[in-house]
Amino acid sequence: MKSSVFKNKRERKRLVFYCAMLALPLLQVAVFYFGVNINSLALSFQQFNYDTGAYEFTAGFDNFKRFFVEWSTTLDYRIGLRNSAIFFLSTTVICMVLALFFSYFIYKKGPANKFFRVVLFLPSIISGIVMVIFYQYFVDTFVPSIIEKIIGAKEYSIQGLLSNPKTAVFTLILYNVIMGFGSNVLLLTGDMSSISESVIEAAKIDGANSWQEFTRVVFPQIYQTFSTLAVVALAGFFTNQYNIFSFWGGNAQSKYVNIGYLLYKQTQRASFGEYPYLATLGIIMTIIIVPITFAVRKILAKVGPSNE
Repeated sequence: MKSSVFKNKRERKRLVFYCAMLALPLLQVAVFYFGVNINSLALSFQQFNYDTGAYEFTAGFDNFKRFFVEWSTTLDYRIGLRNSAIFFLSTTVICMVLALFFSYFIYKKGPANKFFRVVLFLPSIISGIVMVIFYQYFVDTFVPSIIEKIIGAKEYSIQGLLSNPKTAVFTLILYNVIMGFGSNVLLLTGDMSSISESVIEAAKIDGANSWQEFTRVVFPQIYQTFSTLAVVALAGFFTNQYNIFSFWGGNAQSKYVNIGYLLYKQTQRASFGEYPYLATLGIIMTIIIVPITFAVRKILAKVGPSNE
């Protein structure tokens, strides 16, 4: 009898412990996911009454109508959509391809692999503002000064790579590749490390070279992680501002802006009356990107290599 009571008491303590551990994450999901999104949905049908200082359900579909009018007539949005596509395709493709090969290099314990592991991951742990300042100094001051010394040009006659309109977009893309590189390498290397050594040994016995080992053994084993990283990048298509604000603040030229930057700048400067429209933007973009993300995820799952 005492044993049964003790056992029940111990089980109750375990239950209390589990509930306490789950309470905080469940509360965070309830407040910061369901609460925020439900509030945004409600806000999209409201407008701010400056007389009463409260939001009222009097807007109907006016915020949605405003979206279609502005996005069909405002040049910045069209430029932003084009730049978002350029930044997404270039940074995602370059990052993923380079991350794959560097991850394999580190996984195979190539020369100085530990050094590369640390160096490639450093941008992910150093403050973003520090990296921006360092990078901006490097491309706008250090690189031009080196070029001037090599070609014998006069001081300050060479324009910085970020200041030069002809090279600014490429320079910005390069920065985002560097910043997104380390985390991808870390995840892919970790996934590669979980591959059974017996599988690799079997491939070597069958006469597979490094390229065949990578394409036919390693890549199929890590394809799920690879495709997940690609899908996550796609999900942030409208919200990722690719560090444009970090470089130019709210004064970026129209030819450099993308959708994420425009949304960030609008939100930062918004008054109470603008929040319903910003909530509407978020809802519409979610409606657009969610089915595309799921479709791409399904396509990647079908076309991916088999790891069996």
